[in-house]
Amino acid sequence: MQVFRLHIRPKGGFADHFFSFDYCLRENVLGLGWPLDSPPESAVTWEQYEKLATEKYGSKDLTRVRFLHREVRPNDLIWTRDKNSKYYLAQVQSPWQYFDTEDGRNADITNVVKCKIQPVPLADDVPGKVVAHFRSPMSIQRISNSTATSYSQWLWNQLANSEDYSLRSEDIGNLFACLDSETTEDVIFIYLQMHDWLILPNSRKADTMSYEFIAINHKNHERAIVQVKTGETPLNSENYANVNERVFLFQANGIYQGISPSNVECLQPESIEDFIRANIQVMPGAVQKWVKYLDNKGA
Repeated sequence: MQVFRLHIRPKGGFADHFFSFDYCLRENVLGLGWPLDSPPESAVTWEQYEKLATEKYGSKDLTRVRFLHREVRPNDLIWTRDKNSKYYLAQVQSPWQYFDTEDGRNADITNVVKCKIQPVPLADDVPGKVVAHFRSPMSIQRISNSTATSYSQWLWNQLANSEDYSLRSEDIGNLFACLDSETTEDVIFIYLQMHDWLILPNSRKADTMSYEFIAINHKNHERAIVQVKTGETPLNSENYANVNERVFLFQANGIYQGISPSNVECLQPESIEDFIRANIQVMPGAVQKWVKYLDNKGA
């Protein structure tokens, strides 16, 4: 199965996001526009739709509709969100179909897949890797990330009170193997905040190569830079020997190199996991759910 992200951004019909989103929830569908000139008298096959739509819109404009038809299958999961930034997770129930109704045309949603749609209770139940995919203007795209896929399956089981997806914690590894880079940074952010360090939010920029963010100790006003790495990318503490500030390093798999200078502290994954469990109520929702998942061995 695969996981996707879908924007509801109507340009035709009423061009009203709220109307279109309500239509999706009411009809249990997710999809795109690109309607034909007039409602068909009977069900339309893909070959019929593609021929007529190409004549109307041109071949290039149908790229995303072709993607929906070709890639999205029953049992796949789709993330979407409304204009109020409330997230929803949907399980696909049917392959592509051309679903032409008056409300569908007004909603500008006629190329659809039938779905079961569940609201996601909290914004921080959504992992950072999924949130990042909403930055792309592309109507629909695949989320090609094994952690996001496993988490989406786990969350669906929780939201739908189902066992639709079988997951085994032994296939996933330790807690940090379950967390994407953005969520791991959030954990270290919280850890430092609770150990007297105040984080400068504006310093947390994606194009910063040598550190993730800057911190200031609110007791002694000492400054520090923080670097976080996930996966198998090592951190060499000796590279920070000439940095004037204090340095905190975190490598999610404990892959450190070199002898740490006096200004560098390498945070150990075991210690951070202990901190997470001791302070689980202030962790991001995605972290809380992963801890619960691992503690129950996927049950």
